[in-house]
Amino acid sequence: MNRLVIAAAIASSLLVIPGCYTPSSEASLNESSEVEGMESNHADHAEAMGDGHHSDSHSEHSGEGHGEPQQATLAKLTVPSAIAANQPVALGIEIQDSTGNPVSEFDIVHEKKMHLIVVSDDLQFFSHLHPTQNEAGQFQVENIFPTGGNYTLFADYKPTGDAQRVSALKMAVEGNPSPSPEMTLMRSQTLGNTQVGLMLPSEEISAGEPITVAFHLEDTQTQTPVTDLQPYLGELGHLVIVKQSDSPTEADYIHAHPMANHGPGHLEFMTQFPEPGNYKMWGEFNRNGEMIAAEFWVTVQ
Repeated sequence: MNRLVIAAAIASSLLVIPGCYTPSSEASLNESSEVEGMESNHADHAEAMGDGHHSDSHSEHSGEGHGEPQQATLAKLTVPSAIAANQPVALGIEIQDSTGNPVSEFDIVHEKKMHLIVVSDDLQFFSHLHPTQNEAGQFQVENIFPTGGNYTLFADYKPTGDAQRVSALKMAVEGNPSPSPEMTLMRSQTLGNTQVGLMLPSEEISAGEPITVAFHLEDTQTQTPVTDLQPYLGELGHLVIVKQSDSPTEADYIHAHPMANHGPGHLEFMTQFPEPGNYKMWGEFNRNGEMIAAEFWVTVQ
């Protein structure tokens, strides 16, 4: 599996991510409202509002290294017409082909048919969900949005016989968003009894250059590297990165997996930041059944 995941936008509705490859989407909101999402290729691994919300996302993609066009797909998000903060919200996602027919067959990638990364547009909220497919072929899952404001949902899926892709879907939650805390460049975070340290080769990160991002996990009581990391979705860790923008798109999304040269409590990820700007990273780890999501900001020149 390619360990390098890079997001790159092609036109406004096409995104290709080499490594973990991803497609793009666009959006529009209905009774339940629908939103169409763009899709992008993903080898490893538009927005509208109304009385109801429905959003769509379109995408075309090319096979990794094949140069052959892949089947375009459309992701549609259906949500209740009124969405309130701190209340369970039923999310429905349907994948359609270029003619509008439902796509029902999907490959399992990292133990799931779909991964759904939900972030608030200010990047203060993060959730990694796994919708399940019903008999009609629609993916369904519930999520609780902690505050009002705008959110982006990155749906990661692989239609059978086609390239893996990511569709970005947009939705809004009623109410005021929480004040965004000041961005800090802290390099250590304590979560429960685990201290997670971020290690970079340099704080001067250049866009377009490969970089090794390392995480070191220690037990806060023994102050020794943790030895009880367990696989999570087929890997010892996942790294999700989203570029700060007014409204994130597929081009702002990166997903990487650890390299093989890990040690006790130490994992390294190879990635690349496509453009200058501020990025937020979430390192996800399973410590003996306890999920840890450590978050860090980086600035790219």
